[in-house]
Amino acid sequence: MNEIAKHGTAVDLVGHDWGALLVIRAACLRPDLVHTWAAGAAPLDADYEWHEAARLWQTPEVGERVMEKLSPAALEKALAAAGVPTDDAREAASHPDDTMKRCILRLYRSAVDVGRDWGPDRAQIPTPGLVLWGEDDPYAAPVWGHRLAERTGARFVTFPGCSHWWQLQRPAAVVAELQAVRTSAR
Repeated sequence: MNEIAKHGTAVDLVGHDWGALLVIRAACLRPDLVHTWAAGAAPLDADYEWHEAARLWQTPEVGERVMEKLSPAALEKALAAAGVPTDDAREAASHPDDTMKRCILRLYRSAVDVGRDWGPDRAQIPTPGLVLWGEDDPYAAPVWGHRLAERTGARFVTFPGCSHWWQLQRPAAVVAELQAVRTSAR
């Protein structure tokens, strides 16, 4: 919040996945610092049940075994299968190391109940907001985005034929939506 406050004026916040959860949280806690917000691919709902990979990572010892097997080649293959463009999957898969793997496990374990813990604060979130979602998201169906939009008064946009990584699959369409929400706030 301190970094946002340093701008001296309300800002436009955009986040995907975990970044989306943090955008929503920041907007709930300090709506005075948010001009517009856009978030996607991250359910903030007490009824959401974590996807299979998250449940494995959240389980002590199991998560560690999963991470031991997570080689760059395996990660690249999994990302590509989930809709990440080949070059982006290769680049992303080249970065995880043991420190990042430990951080992923700690992050997921710290947020088992994030929907219940942070969900009630959604009433504080300012508009205008935008919720973006891939029609074929393998981790959370669009219904979760629709529910988030309804509960926050945001506009909901689904990208047909896109997975969790709609911003990589339809960058021009995403930019147009972000520009539209910013323009509507003027």
